[in-house]
Amino acid sequence: ESNIFMKREVAKVILYENIEMIKSGKEEDLLNDLRTRTGFNIHRYSINKIDFLKDAAQIKIYYFE
Repeated sequence: ESNIFMKREVAKVILYENIEMIKSGKEEDLLNDLRTRTGFNIHRYSINKIDFLKDAAQIKIYYFE
């Protein structure tokens, strides 16, 4: 059975090209930028892969539906 009152967490993998935001100390700025760009109310993320040749990162974002 499914509880209609429970929120379901969704995860998506995105390609993020603003590599400057990946730096340590910019976690909150990165989270806000991800929220602005995607339109999702992201509550956490994980950086899966960083490609310095392409200046891009593969990031997994998590939000509730």
